Amino acid sequence: MIDDHTHPFALEGGPLDLDALSLDVEPDEDGRLRRLGPTRVFQELLTSRLSHRLGCDPADLSQARAEASSDWQGYASALFADAGLTALIMDPAYPPGASERVDEYARLSGCGVHPLLRIDPIVDRLIDEGSSAQEIVDGVLAAMHEAAVSGYVGFKTILAYRTGLAVDPEASLQDAEASLRMDGPVRRRGGALRHLIVRQALGVAADLGKPFQIHTGFGDSEIRLAESNPLLLEELLRSWEGRAANIVLIHGSFPWAEELAYLALTKPNVWADVSLFNIFSPLTTADRVLRLVDLAPAAKLLMGTDGFHEPELFWFAALILQEAWQDVRRTLKDAGASDAWTDRMQRLVFEDNAKELYGI
Repeated sequence: MIDDHTHPFALEGGPLDLDALSLDVEPDEDGRLRRLGPTRVFQELLTSRLSHRLGCDPADLSQARAEASSDWQGYASALFADAGLTALIMDPAYPPGASERVDEYARLSGCGVHPLLRIDPIVDRLIDEGSSAQEIVDGVLAAMHEAAVSGYVGFKTILAYRTGLAVDPEASLQDAEASLRMDGPVRRRGGALRHLIVRQALGVAADLGKPFQIHTGFGDSEIRLAESNPLLLEELLRSWEGRAANIVLIHGSFPWAEELAYLALTKPNVWADVSLFNIFSPLTTADRVLRLVDLAPAAKLLMGTDGFHEPELFWFAALILQEAWQDVRRTLKDAGASDAWTDRMQRLVFEDNAKELYGI
């Protein structure tokens, strides 16, 4: 499996704190993460499965993992191998310096690691430094060209975490400059500027022949979920740049699977990525994948984990996804799809689509 969407993970082992692996990233001043963590389905399933793998009692999992991970490379690479992961499309924007350690992630995982350039940190930094709208646009586009030369396989925006996905493709440079004078935190400033940048960035991505990932749907607690509906992108997708670039809408646009499937069906340049919800909503993964396959062409579907922090999340999410696909296969077969067709679709969604899209 080629993992369509990942982040850096720990470079050394130790005890495993599953309570801390949460979409709730607000300060844990009242100890709620430790109190609520064990009541999550995701945490119970990962605890059970990992305890079985390590041959320990679930109550002893953290210490057993610390002992097993004393050989961190051997431990981590075995998890990736067991999940059938062969390559990772990685956004190394966080933690700081991760983009310079791609070779370490490749060595520890035993997978090819292919980085993406996230453009939003560049925008945030330049806004914070007081740069003009033109300087910020130029800075982002120059960074994209430099990244392409350096071997990055694509680009990404988390605009949904900033000013939302309701992009105005007509935003002008004058609008962009005016938007910089708005009050508020950097991440919520410069709406028109960010609209102008994402449109121009899509044009550059098209010229460079590199795909562009856009965060859609849920994420951690810093996102405003109502602003991340993929249908908010429709005007951008009708612009010249929005039609020219290969665009990957990530995270299955959870909870908007049908909306994502519709866009992948009707927009020739839009792909649907499955990731993140297979970690935090594992019991409905098969249903959501089926909803995507039911409408969108399988040739436009990419499988990912959104693994982060710990290699166990990559392992867990990939296995959940593979198990979900077997459920989908049974549904397709019961409906009359041939084994030959479902075999071919499986190869497409787990490997071949990513190979073609990212050129790896």
